Amino acid sequence: MSRIIRWSAAVGVLLLTCSVAAANTNGVVSVLYAGSLVTPMEGPIKSTLAAQGIDFQGQGAGSKMLANLIGASVKKPDVFISVDPKLVTGLGSKVSHATTFASTSLGIGWSDNSRRAALFASVAAGKTPVVAALSTPGLAIGRTDPKLDPKGVYTVEGMTMLAGADAEKRILGDPENASQIFPEEDLLARIDTGQADVGFFYRTEAVARGLHFVRLPGKAAMSDEITYTLAVMRDAPHPAQATDFERFLLAGAGKAILQKAGIEYLTTPTVVVQ
Repeated sequence: MSRIIRWSAAVGVLLLTCSVAAANTNGVVSVLYAGSLVTPMEGPIKSTLAAQGIDFQGQGAGSKMLANLIGASVKKPDVFISVDPKLVTGLGSKVSHATTFASTSLGIGWSDNSRRAALFASVAAGKTPVVAALSTPGLAIGRTDPKLDPKGVYTVEGMTMLAGADAEKRILGDPENASQIFPEEDLLARIDTGQADVGFFYRTEAVARGLHFVRLPGKAAMSDEITYTLAVMRDAPHPAQATDFERFLLAGAGKAILQKAGIEYLTTPTVVVQ
């Protein structure tokens, strides 16, 4: 009789364990997202979802790098948010559907800890041109890798548009200038602490982080080019949660959170994969 009791108890524990595991799985959404969204994603987005019983498992990094990991099946998220729609469409059949929903602008950002805070305050006041300030000898500039992050590409393109090829080369050096390039998730911290005097950022990450920010003038801000695209993956491990998260971010409470963080939602979103 005792064996039967022990066996029944063991079965009961096993069923309970499976039930808890299933419940935990049902409350998970995994999201790979452009590193420029790290502050709102790991802050109010995560806490808001947690209050709803959803475990937000997010990872922010350069969109190119994340797309490469998804394409190689190294990462299998529920949702991928890229700052370049071409990276989403390039994933082909791995994407169930995708919508370009917001935009932002490129500019320079700095903190109060910057050695050159007064200089860039002068830029913000319209007293010093951006190119003149960025040409200051000994200035420590931070930016991201064009090979891994669309913002790195936009930075080179925007500065070439603003200053001309020669001045862009003088200010930024080679595209892979090791003295300026940092992982996207590290660059904000370096600006915060003053390890870099100024960095190239999207408006959204500067606003969310509380940095001072000045858009690059005119078309150099690349506002027409820099757009965010949300893709629900075809083999999403948690398909129901992926769809719920999509609604949350495009039209629910997540929209207000990202708008507060500086994201500019498009009046008419564009479906890029359907």
